[in-house]
Amino acid sequence: MYKVYLNPAEKRILVTRRTIREGGWLILSRHATWEKAYRRAVYIADKLDFILEWFLEEEIN
Repeated sequence: MYKVYLNPAEKRILVTRRTIREGGWLILSRHATWEKAYRRAVYIADKLDFILEWFLEEEIN
């Protein structure tokens, strides 16, 4: 399960399998595949003009 997180204070979007519970991150959505999560994150980051981040090892595995 891949998750899309938002950090409004830092203007960042994160795609990850990890569970993030601190640092101001809010979960926006969950997806079965990395591709679906990434597409959703790109859309949100573009609309909000936020930085998009992900862990490379999660993308390629």
